[in-house]
Amino acid sequence: MKRLLPILLAFLLQGCAPLAKAVFGIDEISDYRPERVETFHAEAQRVLPCEMLVSDSVQYARMVRLSVADTDMMQHRAQLVQVLCFDGDSLCFYHISCYAQTGPVSIDWNHYSSFDRFPPAPTVVPDTSGAMTLGRYAAIYPDLTAHDKRYTVVVFWTNVLRRVSHKAVEAVARSVRGHEADCRVVLVCSDPFFVRHFQAQK
Repeated sequence: MKRLLPILLAFLLQGCAPLAKAVFGIDEISDYRPERVETFHAEAQRVLPCEMLVSDSVQYARMVRLSVADTDMMQHRAQLVQVLCFDGDSLCFYHISCYAQTGPVSIDWNHYSSFDRFPPAPTVVPDTSGAMTLGRYAAIYPDLTAHDKRYTVVVFWTNVLRRVSHKAVEAVARSVRGHEADCRVVLVCSDPFFVRHFQAQK
């Protein structure tokens, strides 16, 4: 697992749309700080109702290696910020930071207009809905079990890319607005994974 962080960052920095450190504010976090997670959650709740989970290192590594039919999807699951929407158990939308539109001072998750509706409209990310089910994610994160709402939106985020993470939450809020009664939004913080591996590099 010690070699996984460079792979993740390589996918992030050299993937579909290059992400400049100056634009995205990559922070090599050196310790896990619950107060930063609490602050992020409070800021997110100003724009949409949401819950917060914190992923440990083992869980996050399992998620990246989640067994699906399309093995190339590991590159997508290695993206530090991801948005998934499940209709019941089935994945109906998947978007990653690699496909966020970037500019000198801007990050736009909605340049495909995907978040102008709910559920969000499909993007260019390959369709793997047959394999990436809520049940598979719940096997790693038990708190993602069934509930009384039709949709489950999961946002993987980290303080390594806090600004990108905020922009993802804003895009989700745009889509979910008016549909809160049908949707459970869960933010999953992966800071413990990245803290562990940044520390290992020193």
